[in-house]
Amino acid sequence: MPKATILFADNDPDFLNTRAEFLEQEGYLVVPAINPTEARRRLEAGGIDLAILDIRLVNDDDEKDTSGLTLAKEVARSVPKIILTGFPSYEYVRETLAPQVDGLPVAVDFVAKQEGPEALLSAIRRAFVKGSPPPARELEERLATVSFPIASQLLKDYEEIRKEVIFTYRARLICIVVGAAVILMGSIGVLIGQVAVGSLNAISGIIAEALAILFTRFAKDAYRRMDQYHRELVMFFKKETGTEKR
Repeated sequence: MPKATILFADNDPDFLNTRAEFLEQEGYLVVPAINPTEARRRLEAGGIDLAILDIRLVNDDDEKDTSGLTLAKEVARSVPKIILTGFPSYEYVRETLAPQVDGLPVAVDFVAKQEGPEALLSAIRRAFVKGSPPPARELEERLATVSFPIASQLLKDYEEIRKEVIFTYRARLICIVVGAAVILMGSIGVLIGQVAVGSLNAISGIIAEALAILFTRFAKDAYRRMDQYHRELVMFFKKETGTEKR
């Protein structure tokens, strides 16, 4: 007989199957759901002891997709829920664990996918042991535990984007220099009568300049994402240190 019935909702089939298999090996009966509509139907049907909901149940690439959180707020409030995400942020944690209008949090716990299956299993065990949402002090303690991987992930993402910016800047610079040099050589070739060679060089230079424009666009996108991560890092550490409103 299974320990409990767990609804697991995630829009990544591979991740869903892997985690479901892991939890079933631990003795739980897992009911999978691949989208918010299916998860809602399963919750409304009843018979669920615990729900694990991914925040982005529709589109992982959509930063505004919080369909899992919305589902947790709207359906089966009596069923304890664990919010899971591969995109942890301070705001997600706050929205998940802070008390709502009815005095209860949206979920009893928050787990970043980067923390691994054991962290999820620990959260499940805590949820069943407590039997009810933890008080505010315990939520703050849990928030502090989740904060470290969030900060680490933000710093990792920031570093990766910074490297991307450096690469695109250098590639753009090389394309500009090479393109200008080739165009110049082509112009010289035309002037000294080597029209075919000069024309070929000119076309090659134009292609190099076009690549430089393309890399300029990539660099702008990378800069924008780096600024975004920087703002998130600053916001995170301001909130952690209590200096947000100073």
